Amino acid sequence: MKTVKDKTKYSLLKELNAIQDAGRENRVKVTKKVLKDQELFKSLIEIAFEQGNGLSVKAIWILELVCEKRLDWLAFDLAYFIENISNVKEESAVRSIAKICNLVAQDYNSKFDSPIRLTITRDQVSQMIETCFEWLLSDYKVATKAHAMESLYFLGIKTGWIHYELKMIIEKNLPLESPGYATRAKKVLESMSKDTAA
Repeated sequence: MKTVKDKTKYSLLKELNAIQDAGRENRVKVTKKVLKDQELFKSLIEIAFEQGNGLSVKAIWILELVCEKRLDWLAFDLAYFIENISNVKEESAVRSIAKICNLVAQDYNSKFDSPIRLTITRDQVSQMIETCFEWLLSDYKVATKAHAMESLYFLGIKTGWIHYELKMIIEKNLPLESPGYATRAKKVLESMSKDTAA
């Protein structure tokens, strides 16, 4: 069984190595391959968080695209994913991780049962909250901060204190941030005020 897993991982490493840049069409080809074979997902998530692996960033780009289509696959590796998200430092990889966290937060807050909702623990939610606040307060670009804001908004629906902290941070940073940040921040503030009014 281990030999099959090693071959699967090796074939995925070859595919990732062939990706020349972050262009969407390069990533889509590998994403389609993973979506056709769920066995590759386990290898993908391992590669994504292997420290010192030059392919981990590419694996994270693919992981984002796969999770957009099959977030339910992440449920089985959610503990591993959340345990490792704060270790990722490369800007483009953090953006992709933040996007996945946003998808997880939305799913967690859904009215319908899902594999994510059924498997996520309080400790995992707390880790995600902590990491999202860290991204929001760090020197990351707008896309990462926007996903962190939205994740915290969704997680805050069930954990009240988050909205209070999030609102304070957004209002403090609004004058200092870019127009893109301001646009997303205003939408999040608007959503929070609607929730409070309801």
